[in-house]
This record gives sequence, structure tokens and C-alpha cells, in this order.
Amino acid sequence: MTRHIKRRTLLKGVAGTAAASALGFPYVARGAETLIVNSYGGPFEKFMRSQVIPPFEKEAKVEIKLDVGLGKDWLAKLRAAGPDRPPYDVLMTNETWASIEREEGFVEPIPEGKVPSMKDLWPIAKLPDNWGVIGTLSPLGIAYRTDMVKTPPTAWADLWTTPEFKGKIGMYTITNSAGYMFVLMTARNYFRSEYEVDKALAKIKELKPFIQVDFSGTMETVLTRGEVILGALDFAAWARLKVKGVKLGIVAPNEGMFMFEQVFSVLKGSKKKELCYRWIDYILRPDTQDKWVREYYWSPVNKKVDVPADLKELVPIHGEKMNQIVLWDWKTANRNRDRVIERWNKEMT
Repeated sequence: MTRHIKRRTLLKGVAGTAAASALGFPYVARGAETLIVNSYGGPFEKFMRSQVIPPFEKEAKVEIKLDVGLGKDWLAKLRAAGPDRPPYDVLMTNETWASIEREEGFVEPIPEGKVPSMKDLWPIAKLPDNWGVIGTLSPLGIAYRTDMVKTPPTAWADLWTTPEFKGKIGMYTITNSAGYMFVLMTARNYFRSEYEVDKALAKIKELKPFIQVDFSGTMETVLTRGEVILGALDFAAWARLKVKGVKLGIVAPNEGMFMFEQVFSVLKGSKKKELCYRWIDYILRPDTQDKWVREYYWSPVNKKVDVPADLKELVPIHGEKMNQIVLWDWKTANRNRDRVIERWNKEMT
């Protein structure tokens, strides 16, 4: 269900204007043009509404409407509406879903020069032929309990070769994008191609027994409780746990990292293309990227963003280290996905 701030109600009369000012919402003129974008719920939505959206509304004299949900919900709504009448103007989702939406004709490339900040991005944030752009990301490395691990890992290969890890590894289920990316990474590292998924599954089977988790939040829980001593985790989640005092270390594996990312795409059927480009440029600008760093410990995609000195320990992947992140061919990966899921469920559960 689409939810957005009822500004017209807030702005009725003197009392309404005062209330809006007290809440920190910028004034949006009656009849202002609207731009429909999407967001995840919970703290993410709160952050979008309180820190990201208001400055853009004031600057562009536009009203942002949010549709709150998940990737599968947004794809379902797109399919129901059709490419010519999309329910959004700009869509934010991870590349797993974005690749499907491109293939089904819902989005279009960003014209060269329409989003000036794209020229300042790290290569990992740029998609081929400008089919969208990665606006936010958090790399995944290997997190481990510093009080329970004698030999800290340095590579993905250590999961197979370090005896003390046997039976104590946390693994994502295959339906989680991190679980599938681990399959792709294993195929790449051991068989020189991310497409060798069948061989990778056989290799991962050697790690059994392991505890499987559905979401990154569950991985955080089993690590915090000591139910596992290491597992793949995004650096932002590690930072949040470290701040809370959890005895948790993390490494960027020698073979490379994968990532949780959000791709911003322009819907082909949007009638507000110039506003779409302006919104995406705003997301990529250093001032907005700085907010993601400070609030969520996400790695900035814009080269012009300097991670504050007091956050460098908590956001260690920035600068040239961004080049250690792998971007997958999700178009091909998604075609193999049903088969991989079926085999995983038979052999890993």
C-alpha cells in the first residue's frame, strides 16, 4: 500500500503550517508536481522521510510519494500495471530484481549526461550502458567471533581448510541473495567461472553441517549468540553490532567481496523523466551519500565522499577498496536460479 506524508492536511491554516514546521517538514506548495519512488519499511523508511526526502522536496519544489514494500512486491505491481503505466517513476531495488525488470522492459537506460554525478562514481556502481546506477551498497565479508576464533579467516577458501570452523559456519539459505552470491563466488574461485553453479554446490556440500539463516538479521543473531563462530555478513551490519559491543571482527576476503546494493532505475513509462534524473543525481551527490555513511555505515559510491575520520574503522571499505567488490551477471544467474534452489533444498537441508 502506498503511504506518504499528508502535507495538504498539515498545511491547512496557520496551525497546520506551524505543525509542519515543528515536525521539520519543508513547505510544499499546493499542486506541486509529485514523483513516486519506493522504499523499504522500518528504520529505512524513517530515514528516507526524515533525512533524504525533505531537502530534495525543498530544492526541486516537488512532492515525493513513497511506496513501501519489498522487491517481490514492486515487481508484482509493475507486472500488473504494464510497462507503459508504471506505478513508480524511479525504482530502487537490488540487482537481483532490477535485472528482471530490465529484461521485461520496464526500465530504460539513463541518457549520457542527464545525471552529472554518475561521472564521479566508483566503477562498481556503474551498470553497463547506464541501465540504472547503484546508489547505495554494503559489501559482504567474513564476520567472526573474536573471542571464539583462534585463527581469523583471510579468504573464502579458509572455510574449507581451517579445521576449527567445521560445523560452526553460518550460511544463508539459497533464497537469500547472499546465499546465491556465495554459490556464485564459490564457482568463480574454485572453477574460474560464476556459471559453474553445479560444481559450486558440490563444493559447498563439503562444508556441511552448517546452520542456515534466512536474513542478514538472523545471521547477526546467531553470531551474537555464539551459535556460529563465523559467516558472511555485510560490513554495515558488522559495524552496528560492533558499536553495541559484540565481539565481532570482519575481513575482506582475498578473493573479493560481494554486496548488498540498491540499483536506481528510471521507469520507461514515467512521464517525469527530468525529475527522475534529478532525483537519482541527488541520491548520488556527496551530501546525500554522506548521510548514508553516517546513518547506516554504508560504503559511499561517489569518489568525492570522504569517510569521516571517526567512522573509518566502522566503514573500512571505501576508496580504492571498492574495486574489490564483484558485480554478478544476474541475467544469467536468475535463469539458473530455480535449478540451483531445487538442488540446494535437496542436498543442503
